[in-house]
Amino acid sequence: MVTKGQPDRDRVFLRLFLKSSPSDVTEDEVAYFRDHPEEIEEVTAPVNVHKFFLWTGALLGFVIVGLSKWLNSSGLHGFMSKGYFEFVIDILSGVGSELIGAAVTAYFLGILLNRQQDNASRWRAEIRRRIGKDMKPAEGDAR
Repeated sequence: MVTKGQPDRDRVFLRLFLKSSPSDVTEDEVAYFRDHPEEIEEVTAPVNVHKFFLWTGALLGFVIVGLSKWLNSSGLHGFMSKGYFEFVIDILSGVGSELIGAAVTAYFLGILLNRQQDNASRWRAEIRRRIGKDMKPAEGDAR
């Protein structure tokens, strides 16, 4: 679900992800978190950056598998021995398939991790709320 402020949020998180030092934080980024303090705990690589790398890996895997299939049927194996050519085709096909599998697996694990992090954030907020509600000033305490 994309909210109205989602593109700004993604841009801020992407810029933070690409910085090498916390001292590189800009005033614009501070202003964003001043308006959205509940998101400070979420400063990690944004989900869309992960998705970009995962889809890039999967696409690269498809290209490599396609290349291996094309080479296998192209008749270009005349410049090397048949055994070596089949070995190269097997390696390309295997690497491509493994890239696709790794990307899909990481994508689904990322979804589960994001759900868990969202749940943990809500749990922390509820615990903080209850601690604040349950804490009563001690007798003689001028709160």
